[in-house]
Amino acid sequence: MKMQIKGILFDFDGTIANTIDLIIATFEHTCREVLGFTPEREKIVATFGLPLPEAMIALSGKPELVETMRDAYREYNNAHHDDMIRSIPGVKETLEQLKAQGIKLAVVTSKKPPMLRRGLDCLQLTPYFDATVALGDTKESKPHPEPMLAACAKLGVKPEECLCVGDSPFDLQSGRSAGAKTVAVRYTAFGWEKLLEEGRPDFVIASPQELLELVGKAK
Repeated sequence: MKMQIKGILFDFDGTIANTIDLIIATFEHTCREVLGFTPEREKIVATFGLPLPEAMIALSGKPELVETMRDAYREYNNAHHDDMIRSIPGVKETLEQLKAQGIKLAVVTSKKPPMLRRGLDCLQLTPYFDATVALGDTKESKPHPEPMLAACAKLGVKPEECLCVGDSPFDLQSGRSAGAKTVAVRYTAFGWEKLLEEGRPDFVIASPQELLELVGKAK
């Protein structure tokens, strides 16, 4: 790969923050409270990367219950967020080195802005990012390219000068449609074969540190 990498666009959940147990526990609680049953873990994981209302419809099949589910979800998530969010080994060190190289960094997520800020602050990652694009910042959400294009505009870089790093097909589809090269993380909770098939990443990394190697080879 020969390209001038000026920016890197990261997903949040499952890519730079380990929120898998938090999200699964929150969905399990929500479905028990509102629907009276607990979905299989695989069905919950399959919704990772979708905006919350879309994920809830996928799990319940009942659009009319989205508001009730969202209230239950937010109450549980707000109460348990800070205790259950975990860092991913190597993320902070990788971000430090990327910043030192002058690469601009952004987070592109389907989380609401306040929860994104809270998560970044909990993990002490806020200073590393030059821009964020969260739910509501754009009309469309991932897998549409608009969130990635908005992040590029905020960073002042072209999509073809960027890598898009994510753990779900929606991240990779969004990045590819925007014109960026895409990177799948192997530490995803998403089914790996499905991620490769639907996301069609340009590159794969097994750890955050491997992103530094990828950037080095691009020079």
